[in-house]
Amino acid sequence: MAPHLGNDEFFSSLTDLLAKTTEKARGSVTLSQKPLIENVTTSQPSILIRATDGNTSAPRVKKDGKVVKGKASKATRVKFSTVVPADELEAFYTRYVEICKTGMTGLKKRDRKRKAKGKGGAKAAKA
Repeated sequence: MAPHLGNDEFFSSLTDLLAKTTEKARGSVTLSQKPLIENVTTSQPSILIRATDGNTSAPRVKKDGKVVKGKASKATRVKFSTVVPADELEAFYTRYVEICKTGMTGLKKRDRKRKAKGKGGAKAAKA
């Protein structure tokens, strides 16, 4: 996997990714975060923040260079991450929220309609 970006590089890459997704009017952006437990002695762990373009049709490449899954296409998967130390979280999240808000204004909300259930479904329970 590629090395983690610095916070400023991460923010510029995230801004570009959100802008490209908005321009295409199609696609998705996935953001995730998790604690990065490196050292048991610290009370507050660092946070690993990841971003990807959700391009699942792009080929996945292992560390040894072999293609694992997907078609060989021109599209490449965009993935990047950064590690934020616990003492810098507040400043990081302030900037992170602003970038996400401005970048997601042009995106469409995902359609999550529920399918009607058959016998014994949610409608039958209300009756």
